[in-house]
Amino acid sequence: MNTTHRAAPAVLLLAGLALAGCSAATPADTISETPSASADAAYPVTVSSCGRDFTYEKAPSRVVLGNWRTLETLDALGVGDSVTGVVLGPDDRGQAPADLPAGVTVVSPDVIPAREPMIEAAPDLFLSFNEAQLVGQGTLSYDDLTGIGANAYVMGAYCAQPSGNQSIETVYADITNLGKIYDVPAKSDELNHELKDRVAAAKASLGGSTATVAFLKVVGGKVYAIGGYPASAFVEALGLTNEFADLPTPFAELNTEQALAMNPDIVFVNYVGDEQAAIADLAAALPDLAAVKEDRVYGANENLAQGSGVGIVNALEAIAADVKTVAP
Repeated sequence: MNTTHRAAPAVLLLAGLALAGCSAATPADTISETPSASADAAYPVTVSSCGRDFTYEKAPSRVVLGNWRTLETLDALGVGDSVTGVVLGPDDRGQAPADLPAGVTVVSPDVIPAREPMIEAAPDLFLSFNEAQLVGQGTLSYDDLTGIGANAYVMGAYCAQPSGNQSIETVYADITNLGKIYDVPAKSDELNHELKDRVAAAKASLGGSTATVAFLKVVGGKVYAIGGYPASAFVEALGLTNEFADLPTPFAELNTEQALAMNPDIVFVNYVGDEQAAIADLAAALPDLAAVKEDRVYGANENLAQGSGVGIVNALEAIAADVKTVAP
């Protein structure tokens, strides 16, 4: 079985999150200047996220990240120094990364943060990676943030109310929105141009291949299929075919009929920690799958794109590199 280490998609918050497997809202989270804003004024500006409007009077300076990996995107925009705290991701096992910048503290070791430490951290923006972090069932809520004068923005439009799969445009929308929030529109435009060029180059590298790709996850011996974002964005942006484009939910257990019917050209099996073990688990669960027999299965580290933004494009490039090795 292929055990080459590659970047790959974040599964839509599998087990452990209140909104596990939720689909994201459309990438059309809007940006609009408030009626009082003049043509020359950057602020105030209103940016909507998951159906809620948030008004910014100035650039955020005390930002808590719902997943520390979002820092990569803020750094690319030149505003990473605004981050003062992070929430560890679902697969960080409560361990902060060794390269967390000086002065940035872990506000919560749990992916769903408690309200008290977040209030104590006094952010002016909580940059979430999933609206599950804001459900407020004894934990952090939108009202808690409002109470301390903080705004919220959900990266990747991972919202509680699903409205369909998303495209790679979600990444560009996030970066455009962050450009408005931080008043760095030229930098956000520059970054989007760079990312679009990288996506175009990754697609071109496949020579027009329309290979069928399946994204799978093995949990407790059961196989789950991933049809939603960011998997849906990868296959669309690269011109590939999504084995599970018609999945009724973005993430669902694979039934026997589906397992017998599928025949993808390449399989990405999502994992945390031990890539080879995840590939072996898939082989054990689906030993008769042609991709398993013919060494067309690749490991996909869930952590690598959980911060959305730039990480999604990094993952897309690595997926393209693996597809090239088996694409018809």
